Amino acid sequence: MSLKREEKDKIKEFLLKTISIGENPYKAMENNFKISRQTVSKYLNELVEKNYITKNSKGNYTINFYISESKIYKNKNLEEDIVYDELIKKYEIDKKNNVKHILVYAFTEMLNNAIEHSEGTEISIYYAENYFNIFVTIKDNGIGIFRKIVRDHNLKNENEAIFELKKGKLTSDAENHSGEGIFFTSKVVDYFLISSFNKTFSSGSDEYFYSIEQNRERTIKGTEVILVLNKNTERTTKEIFDEYTSDDFVFNKTKITVHLAKDYLGHDFVSRSLAKRILMNVEKFKVIVLDFENIDNIGQGFADEVFRVFKNKNPDITIVPINMNEEIEFMINRAMKK
Repeated sequence: MSLKREEKDKIKEFLLKTISIGENPYKAMENNFKISRQTVSKYLNELVEKNYITKNSKGNYTINFYISESKIYKNKNLEEDIVYDELIKKYEIDKKNNVKHILVYAFTEMLNNAIEHSEGTEISIYYAENYFNIFVTIKDNGIGIFRKIVRDHNLKNENEAIFELKKGKLTSDAENHSGEGIFFTSKVVDYFLISSFNKTFSSGSDEYFYSIEQNRERTIKGTEVILVLNKNTERTTKEIFDEYTSDDFVFNKTKITVHLAKDYLGHDFVSRSLAKRILMNVEKFKVIVLDFENIDNIGQGFADEVFRVFKNKNPDITIVPINMNEEIEFMINRAMKK
């Protein structure tokens, strides 16, 4: 009995998804669809013929970048919109409107950063597409984004720079830049990665990391930004901006994932000093969401510093704790009632 077109398309998409994450397509099909190995081979051959996948000499499959283009630019009088029109605009033709808007926003924001802040002489850009996703890489040979933030903001090290960058509104040129570009770009794409001299800042779904990591250099001398955008996403730039801006369009809300403080700053959540460090430079926001996911407990001093001392000093700032267990909720309520 022949399969309906919808069923065939579902099988082919499942095969592509399986291959994209490095799994064996035959084994995956056995566990999910009641079709023969011969039928699976037929579908795989069709995908090879369409250049969606490649079969190597060992019989293994990899998903293809069936669109791939790169170019190196001298960082002199470079303009991000001109580069976009020259290199990427032609690939918009089959994209949904929301995807086009995300792509142009994310690309121009990150290229502008490289042009104006990298202090590098050269910028290389790579654009690629596979069946599911758009991949963009913007790489410069400059000072390195985390080292530059440490220098310009008098921070202790690059880990502190990454932690501050995740909050948003961090800029070395307040007169000409709001510091919003990296924050909003990291939220609007499906996966976002900055690498610089063995340090990384990532955001989004790790399911995309497999296909990226296969072809990446291990040490980036300068800064490399990677953007991954799902071509079928329903996300819009407007909904991301709405989430973090006020009714008068002011970027006044941030979210701090508390467990990252341990990853980047190397302390448990006990002391007042770590609480102060987590809340450093947040006075520029009106709403601060503190996400306690994956945190088992916090100390009395930590809770008191955040939810009583800081609040008393900054009555116009609202702190919203989320993803608390009972112990953390108890410590926060105790601090707030003092």
